[in-house]
Amino acid sequence: MTTILIAGGYGAVGSKIAQQLADRKDTAVIIAGRSLEKARAEAKAIGAEARMIDLRQSASWAAALEGVDLVVTCIDQTDTAFLQTLGEHGIACVDVTADDAFFRKAEALDLPTTAVFSVGLAPGLSNLLAIAAARGLDHLDRIEIGILMGTGDEHGTAAIAWSMAQMFDPDAPRDDAVMDFGPDFGRRRAYFMNFADQHVLRRTLPGTNAITRVAYDRALLTTLLFWVGRRFAGNRTIQALFNRISHLPLPGSDKCVLSIRAHGQTADRPVLRSAMFQGRREAAVTAAMAVAVADTLLSGPMQPGVHHAHQIVDADTILARIEQWGHGTFTIGPIESAIVP
Repeated sequence: MTTILIAGGYGAVGSKIAQQLADRKDTAVIIAGRSLEKARAEAKAIGAEARMIDLRQSASWAAALEGVDLVVTCIDQTDTAFLQTLGEHGIACVDVTADDAFFRKAEALDLPTTAVFSVGLAPGLSNLLAIAAARGLDHLDRIEIGILMGTGDEHGTAAIAWSMAQMFDPDAPRDDAVMDFGPDFGRRRAYFMNFADQHVLRRTLPGTNAITRVAYDRALLTTLLFWVGRRFAGNRTIQALFNRISHLPLPGSDKCVLSIRAHGQTADRPVLRSAMFQGRREAAVTAAMAVAVADTLLSGPMQPGVHHAHQIVDADTILARIEQWGHGTFTIGPIESAIVP
């Protein structure tokens, strides 16, 4: 019997991870978080155990981690104290958070156990899809990542606030490009956003440049948001106003799309290869990614240390599993000449 504790297990992503794991006869699920009441309510609904854990209060950790084999962390952290404690207790970790500043702190550790980051839509699937798109290129020069998000999907308060902060950041690069987001949305202009995947790929693939751009399913809304963000960059009042507006119910879909372009060299000629993921409900996709990575870790010998998903799991295996579970479809195109005739 494998015991998995989900820190933040009653949140939007954590609850979906718990639900996916709860029916497994060989897995014991523990829902954990700062609110024991919320943890108990979620645990009761799926037949799991509940424990209290506060990642900011180390006194709560020992009791919560008793008998645990793997922790899935769905709570943002500012330091690595909890991660180091997991290492001391011999507990592996799958972390679905997406803060690159925290990633860099974690990468500096020498853990005796396994910790895997970049486990979500982006970073996560975007990294794996980039690796799949780059396969077959003799040399990889540059990766372009496009993320299209549905305005009708469930987006958390913290995620919306982060997106607004990025749009209104006066120091953010002003980089945009037209990208293909598949038959449902076609070619759309997408705008730079400071997602962690681009930074992680640059660090783990030395000599490779990477950039991430974002669009929404409503093209006019995409244009408006980024125009206002640039026009009023640094204006906290306007930023707060748009932050409030973004919490209102908006028309749109729950679809999410990843569009990847890998640029490089093959036989001394410039080439590119495109890849795409088309799915629905970002939180559900992130949960499926976390479960797929956890399955991979638990099914074989673990590699000690801090890793990002694309460094430690097989991209084809994970992509196939996400597709098999009904969370979306993947397409990887042929290697094409990058020279426009």
